[in-house]
Amino acid sequence: MPSLPFSRDADEGMPRIVRRNPSKPVTKLCINCLSPLEKGSELGGWLVPQDFYCKNCGYKGYVYLEDRRGEDEASGEKREAQQADHRDP
Repeated sequence: MPSLPFSRDADEGMPRIVRRNPSKPVTKLCINCLSPLEKGSELGGWLVPQDFYCKNCGYKGYVYLEDRRGEDEASGEKREAQQADHRDP
């Protein structure tokens, strides 16, 4: 079965599944103002869900955004290298 060529826009608009590296901490950002969040409770994460607090706007809750810009750049370089490998006969 022939393999399909890589396309830059093949997965555009589709959700991506990201495998997390548990040893590498990810910056958690506020959903209102995009400032870094702090943990709200010391018990959170094992006894109750982890809550977060934003000192900038006062947001308190369980929902946050993850800053993955560094990982996206690294994965983009890796993807370009893979595409270059596939182009060579």
